[in-house]
Amino acid sequence: MDQAGYGRSHSKESTGPYRQERHYFMVQTRQWEKPMQNSPATLEPSFKSILIEVLKTALEQYPPKTKIGRILDYLLSLRNLELADKAALFLIDHGSQTLDLLVSRGFSDSDKTACNGTRFGLCHCGQAVKNGKSKFSRTQPPLLSLHIKAALFTGNYCVPIVKDGQPLGVLTIYVNGNHSHSAETEGLFEAIGNIIAVIIESQQMDQQLIQLVNDLRGSIINLREEKKFSESIIQGLNHGLIVVDLEGRIRKCNSVAQSIFKPFTTQLDGQFLADFLGDSAAKQLLTTSPSNTNQFERELTFITPTREKKIIGFSNVPQEDARGRKVGVIISLSDISELKYVRREMEKMNRLSTIAEIASAVAHEVRNPLAGIKIMAQSIEEEAKDNSEQLECSQRIIRQVDRLNELLSDFFSYARPAEPNKRPTSLGAIVAETKPLIHNRLIKSHIDLFVDISNELPKIIADPHQVQQVFLNLFLNAIDAIKEQGQIEISARFLTKSKVHYFKKRYPALLEGNNYVVVHFTDNGTGMPPEVAEQVFEPFFTTKTSGAGLGLSIVYRTLKENDAAIVLESKKGKGTTFIIFFRADV
Repeated sequence: MDQAGYGRSHSKESTGPYRQERHYFMVQTRQWEKPMQNSPATLEPSFKSILIEVLKTALEQYPPKTKIGRILDYLLSLRNLELADKAALFLIDHGSQTLDLLVSRGFSDSDKTACNGTRFGLCHCGQAVKNGKSKFSRTQPPLLSLHIKAALFTGNYCVPIVKDGQPLGVLTIYVNGNHSHSAETEGLFEAIGNIIAVIIESQQMDQQLIQLVNDLRGSIINLREEKKFSESIIQGLNHGLIVVDLEGRIRKCNSVAQSIFKPFTTQLDGQFLADFLGDSAAKQLLTTSPSNTNQFERELTFITPTREKKIIGFSNVPQEDARGRKVGVIISLSDISELKYVRREMEKMNRLSTIAEIASAVAHEVRNPLAGIKIMAQSIEEEAKDNSEQLECSQRIIRQVDRLNELLSDFFSYARPAEPNKRPTSLGAIVAETKPLIHNRLIKSHIDLFVDISNELPKIIADPHQVQQVFLNLFLNAIDAIKEQGQIEISARFLTKSKVHYFKKRYPALLEGNNYVVVHFTDNGTGMPPEVAEQVFEPFFTTKTSGAGLGLSIVYRTLKENDAAIVLESKKGKGTTFIIFFRADV
């Protein structure tokens, strides 16, 4: 049929979503036979063609409301059915038990007002929904007197729209006075009602799908926001954070962790810990700690590719999935190299201060008795001129007392160093004045001295006499380490404040914002093992058979008093380098 524009061909019915939708409708229409009193197979040939056109309309790419409106338009255009120009579809509001008008044709404003929102059982449509059966009426509807004249009503069909036993709405089609009611016509409208039920169900499914998509979109947006929030928290932490899987592969890290391991790799994500830290260090990081372990209580020490010693404190907890299964490890870590250095320096200064107080007290108490011993020994020496044995004993006593006095002088120098007179002074001049003091010992031991200090080097701020004493001690220490046939090198260069931060990680005592003159005092002597190098600045520590072990302790304390810092690098059999940082006068 081509009435009212129906009966068009559909170019999309062979492929795409249209084909899927048509398949869905065809499957659903197979269920018509059960609820219908007259199945499509028993309908008249003309009714079958009507159903085909209705089905084609149902398959068109229009919104559900438009499809139902076009179906009603098509039905009202069929003159052989003797229909009035009036039809409507109502949907059921199960909450309020009312009928809500969805689509209407030929309804006046008063009709819409009266019919919309009507409760079940108050009209022909409501009775059909309540009973669940199609109804043809010639009698006046209960609500008819409220909005139209009784003489205008000639009958109507009320067909419940039901899907899987669930009432969805009701289709009402009005007829004119010439219409002849038949079971076939009622079956036709029931079949059309089933098609409309599929349309409504499809709309509800689309709405549910849209709601599901919207909910999913909202969930995705929330997840993205939570991810951004979590990442901002992770990146804002002042300590490193690494998430690894059970194999030790890094899945996530923050910028602090990246900076800690920067000497090893420029990109942590996707790397295995063992590949750049080694199996032993990786195993320590992956072994989860007890829950009562304090943060960063565990430590890991390693050497970077640039030969820098790095100490990190870390703690870790297992990462679990929703089922409580361990899927990885979350590692919190912090570079505590500088903190450990500062702690060692504070502990060292505390020890030095304590030992200095004890040394001062002991030296003071011992010096007076020694003075008395020396006076008595000198008296014995004068009276024993004719007794060689007594003379030798008295002279030995005097020599030992003098030796003890020298030792006490060292104690006093260490315990109560003189207040430094810090002023701009030339480093080259200090070294030049110190060289003559050790010249003879250098020649005697066949040791060569090389000095590389530029005249353009800035002056240092320090007490020149105390710095000279520092260099004298270092010279004597180097000569003892070399013994014979060696060399001593002294070099200096300027370190600007802009480059201090490159050295601060290795030498944490340096203060950013200061300019420094860096002195390298190197000998090719016997060198020291690490355990000895760690203690050389400790008071009373010595590897020599003579001496009190205060020389380098006095050097350390004197430089501290002059706002300078000293560190050493030494390897057994390869010599020692003392690195001194003086504050520059610029």
